[in-house]
Amino acid sequence: MSVVDKDKVDGIALTEDKIIKLLITDHLSWENEYEHLLILQEKINSYLAFCESDQYKEIYPGYRVKNVVFEIHFLYEPTQNAYTFLEQLPAQVGELSIAVECAVSEN
Repeated sequence: MSVVDKDKVDGIALTEDKIIKLLITDHLSWENEYEHLLILQEKINSYLAFCESDQYKEIYPGYRVKNVVFEIHFLYEPTQNAYTFLEQLPAQVGELSIAVECAVSEN
């Protein structure tokens, strides 16, 4: 699974301090930045819907999500516009407490 599989969760974990981490794997180049940002936005919107509709309870029954981390692993270094988009995300998602963590492949 990857960023292009917008209706699938790439990975999910519940940390010891009760934070849900949702993994996004992004293998796309940034040659077509606009298209790439749209694909990433669709994936993030899908993850937000996953949280808001309580679908995570199928994996973690009885847990109420309050804090979520989107852990995005990029194959290629994101553009400045991508970083700006991701920095603005936590302020735009409403009731959920969202954080974004990014990592770029060393290969």
